[in-house]
Amino acid sequence: MNQEQLADRIKSVKEGVVYSSNLTSYAIQSIESGRSNYPVANLITYCNDAHLMLTMVDLATEDKFQPLSVLDVHKILDLLMKRYKIDHKLVYRKTGVHYTPPKSFIPEDLERMKSDSDGKKYVTPLSIKTLLAVCDVIHCELQFSQK
Repeated sequence: MNQEQLADRIKSVKEGVVYSSNLTSYAIQSIESGRSNYPVANLITYCNDAHLMLTMVDLATEDKFQPLSVLDVHKILDLLMKRYKIDHKLVYRKTGVHYTPPKSFIPEDLERMKSDSDGKKYVTPLSIKTLLAVCDVIHCELQFSQK
């Protein structure tokens, strides 16, 4: 799936829902038109504000996961990558996209890293292009539904 297809999916589920949030108009247009490499955090915020449920579906087992944050998305990707024995080097070889997982998934460790980092990023951000590339390799699909 590419960004345009993702935007079409969101539009088909969101019909009739008026979106209001604190995201910038550029961020909203990026999500609705699928045109730029926006952060997954924006997609999660958009879905929450538009009363949409983002679901990540493992196509092999039909397991469904509903992430509430970027850290949840990283945890789901980690689970599926371990399940199918796929590392980030294989993701790069198949898609040409680098995926860097967080150094830890434990909230206490993340808080410690945040305090030790002097304001530097401590949780790896995730772009929509990277998420779609990893999902393509691990056969995971993003689905949307009304809450």
